Amino acid sequence: MKTPLQTIFSLLFLLFASICYSQNYKFDKIVKNSFSTQIFPNQEHTDLFNSEDDSYHMQIHNRNDSLISRIFDTKENKVHYFHIDKSDSLKLYFMETKNMTKNVTENKFEFSEIKEKKGTKEITFKILNNRNKKVAKYKFIIKETGKNYFSVFKLSALETQLYNKTKPPFNFIILEAKGTNISGRYVKYKLETIEDIDLKVTIPK
Repeated sequence: MKTPLQTIFSLLFLLFASICYSQNYKFDKIVKNSFSTQIFPNQEHTDLFNSEDDSYHMQIHNRNDSLISRIFDTKENKVHYFHIDKSDSLKLYFMETKNMTKNVTENKFEFSEIKEKKGTKEITFKILNNRNKKVAKYKFIIKETGKNYFSVFKLSALETQLYNKTKPPFNFIILEAKGTNISGRYVKYKLETIEDIDLKVTIPK
């Protein structure tokens, strides 16, 4: 049985299928997570990913009575904006494309070995600057997987590392994360759900 979110995106796919497009994006995972900072507590995020290609992802968020969608493409340095009108059969309307500033940092990622405590698997994750000085540190509760799902966390919660392509030394998905980001603020992340989806979104010519 499809969940409400899967039904929504199946409808959106059908709406787009009969129109001619130029640029295609394919998504196979839809993720809901909760994210809190000291300034913005209790946020809820919905993101779509391609598990084979982390060069782009889609974010969905509420704005008043509507849903807004953004596709971030780090290969093309573009952001594509869509409007989803809840009162109009959940149609997805292309709004505009904007250039995205390419922010390439010299930060490095450092992963500890897995430690098991009371049935949970934990790793420590550090972000280092170009002088190998620690600028952020997190503790992850993880689940080992057949694929690398680190980008699910990176693209959702590490916005300043959008262009960083470092690959972890083993495959896992992050269930929970707590730590201090590069701004020195305490943050907390929790994966609520991850589901399969088959969605292709394309950009009008």
